[in-house]
Amino acid sequence: MKYLGLISGSLVSVSDRVTMGYPEMKVLRSSHDSTTLRKLGQTILQHTSAHGIPNIFRSRHWFRRLVWLSFVTFALSCALWQCTEMVMTYYTYPSHEKIMLISSAKLKFPAVTICNLNSVKLSSIKKSFAMATSLQDSGLELIHRRNRSHVNSTAEFQDETVQYASAFNKFASEFNQLSDEQKIEMGHQLEDMLIFCNFHGQECNSSYFSSFINYKFGNCYTFNSQKPTDFKGNPISSQPLNITKAGFMYGLHLELFIQQIEYVKDMTHAAGIRLLIHDQSQMPFPEDEGVNVPPGAETDIGMMKVHIDRLKSPYASQCTEGDNINNFYKDVYDAGYTREACKRTCAQLNIIENCGCSHWEFACPKDLGVPKCNLSNTTVRDCVKLYEFKFAHDELNCHCPLQCKEEIYELTVSGSQWPSSAFIENFAKELREWGGQMKDIADNPTLIRDNFVKVVVYFKQLNFELIEEEPSMTEINLISNMGGLVGLWVGFSVCTLAEFFELFLDVLLLFIWRCLRTMNKEGYSNPYIQKQSPIYLHKTTRF
Repeated sequence: MKYLGLISGSLVSVSDRVTMGYPEMKVLRSSHDSTTLRKLGQTILQHTSAHGIPNIFRSRHWFRRLVWLSFVTFALSCALWQCTEMVMTYYTYPSHEKIMLISSAKLKFPAVTICNLNSVKLSSIKKSFAMATSLQDSGLELIHRRNRSHVNSTAEFQDETVQYASAFNKFASEFNQLSDEQKIEMGHQLEDMLIFCNFHGQECNSSYFSSFINYKFGNCYTFNSQKPTDFKGNPISSQPLNITKAGFMYGLHLELFIQQIEYVKDMTHAAGIRLLIHDQSQMPFPEDEGVNVPPGAETDIGMMKVHIDRLKSPYASQCTEGDNINNFYKDVYDAGYTREACKRTCAQLNIIENCGCSHWEFACPKDLGVPKCNLSNTTVRDCVKLYEFKFAHDELNCHCPLQCKEEIYELTVSGSQWPSSAFIENFAKELREWGGQMKDIADNPTLIRDNFVKVVVYFKQLNFELIEEEPSMTEINLISNMGGLVGLWVGFSVCTLAEFFELFLDVLLLFIWRCLRTMNKEGYSNPYIQKQSPIYLHKTTRF
């Protein structure tokens, strides 16, 4: 009975504590009830790793708090301004050029194109009555005399020069109406011109050359073009030739018979060959590039290779590999994309579209079936002249960006008399053995020097210059620079960004909880169910 009384007394005391609200009992409210946006913001900002911001809340005096607030606002504004400028600079895609000198034990030898300055042989014109008549009708001989007789009058000389150019174009138009086979036959042949060829100490011959027809120089021949066929169409090796030693002795040595006795006196005013050094993938344009090599001299051409790499869009150069851009020189000559080839193709397309014919100065695929322009027609002649003028003054609306990869060759040209007086007698003996036209001039040293050319092409050094365009600012540079700026002004770091990201998540969860609580209040009408019951913590009672 005594123990039952003790137990009942304990139970009564426990119940009394429950009913009387004993101080040891605690009522816990929900954590969301005590969370507000202000408290979340204060908690993060008072303990953030960013410099200056916690000092606003730590300051006890209102003046110090105002000073810190002004300074932090100023620092944030400066950081935001400079970061904005940096981002805007990044999206202009700036670039810079890096120049390096690359040494190499072996260099690929470039393509070397040669053209006789006389496009049509005199004997071929005499054999063709139509071409001889065209030459007389063009008035080249008469205008040539007028140019010489009126050389003292500047105005008249300029007028006559224009007339001469018009007369030459008239003859060239008639000549280019011929088929390719006829034009090749009327030009200078490589077998007649090439009398000696040596590359890197090894003998070479005409099979190392490919050919193409140029509107101004007629037959042109390219050494080391890497084409699958030679100038006769015979299959040859397309492997590139390489140089393993620099210097005069290890280059390309050519001796050429220019056949000046076959020059058309009223059309060709200079004697020699046109020489152009270029990359194998590039279409040569000897009328715009290259150097003239005169007869009676040995011309030494030392070269230095320059390789250029450009950046594609969106960078300023906006270079291209030629994708989706018309290139008739690719279709006709299997040449790569260049800016000049693009412009000439654009000019040809404009002439075809507006004049209804193809100009003989520019390439045109035979598949198009467009007839050649006949300048005897006044309407066609005026139309062609208009677009020739626009092409010459770059007034055609052509989209021709630079090529992304380009190889150019810087040349150093020097010369000396050839053949020398001591060597000319032995050279004359060799000419007599060869026979033909060379035998006819072998006894006259003046004619020998007027008709023969020697040229040597070589690398000055076994290295090349690399000009590479690089981005001035990459994504990593942008992030690093922005991190440095905000770190300088306000002490922001990745950890600081994580703190603000945490604040964002807390605010988002707070709004979600409030929205759910509002929905619960609107969904229940029973006030007892709607009201949350307090949660009690009880201390355990020992018996």
